[in-house]
Amino acid sequence: MYGYPMKKPVGLFILPLLLYCHILSASPDSAEDAVRKTTDEVIRWINIDRDELKKDHEYLKILVQELIIPHFDFAVMSRLVLGDHWQELGQQNKICFSKGFRNMLVERYARVLLSYNNQSITYEPSKPIGEMGYVSVRQIITRDGAKPLPIEYSMYHDGNSWKAADLIIDGISLIKSYRNTFSDEIHILGIDEFMWSFPDCVSPKDSAMNSHGITTGSLTIARL
Repeated sequence: MYGYPMKKPVGLFILPLLLYCHILSASPDSAEDAVRKTTDEVIRWINIDRDELKKDHEYLKILVQELIIPHFDFAVMSRLVLGDHWQELGQQNKICFSKGFRNMLVERYARVLLSYNNQSITYEPSKPIGEMGYVSVRQIITRDGAKPLPIEYSMYHDGNSWKAADLIIDGISLIKSYRNTFSDEIHILGIDEFMWSFPDCVSPKDSAMNSHGITTGSLTIARL
């Protein structure tokens, strides 16, 4: 297996996810330490493996999977992006949507993994947000020919390591952005057709049929 690489935001929420993603199992003392140490390590790996990453898209996807999956709470993120529609799904489709949402992000971020190019990064001390134990870590990336890019990580400690549940890039929340997009799609398509747009998902009314061993086929995610 290859090492752990990283990247920079050219799309929208690209670099932030990958800059933060590889939180070590031995969690740093603070959320700020976690983001800072992870960023340093991930930048080191992207510089080491840049040529290989350019040649091998599957390698990119594997690296994104290794960086993102363990350290972002996709269960929480999936619930937040669907809002009230989350309660319309059975347990099978909740799991299915979380997996599809995760894979959608992996595909998007893999495409721009190599966009990081030694930009200067500074940090601000973490600040508590709300009353649920979350903190916000603010990271500022200096870009040539453009204004600095602020990135805020909404994070919590699960008892073992720091997890991210949202990213706010230049004032735009990843969760709110996708929630608006998905809400519009559900309004137009309905929850059944929306769920069918994710591979291996079934509509709520068909979940009982699928639970009896009848598979429904899979569709291609059109929103990548």
